[in-house]
Amino acid sequence: MIRTALSLSLAAGLALAAAVPASASVDPKTQRAPSQAVMICGEDAATRASFEREYGERPVFVSARDLLAARDAGERWATPRCMTEREYARYERISEQRADLRR
Repeated sequence: MIRTALSLSLAAGLALAAAVPASASVDPKTQRAPSQAVMICGEDAATRASFEREYGERPVFVSARDLLAARDAGERWATPRCMTEREYARYERISEQRADLRR
């Protein structure tokens, strides 16, 4: 269960990660460049504890609309944000609709 959730989280994080400009500064605490990575996270205690071990802080959950607004504003963060599977599905649907409107 946790392995599947982690695999989904990593896949979603890679799918949603925004490209970071080469000139972006690196966060000295994490040695990572700020980005807009989002992972699919469960809302259970085990997932939260795993996230805290990995990133040193509690997960921050965002909605599909929050993520789209942050992306449009060019917002970046050092630690990935979390989404539920339902919000990720909503994000995909809204993104597809936006792409269709641009065509």
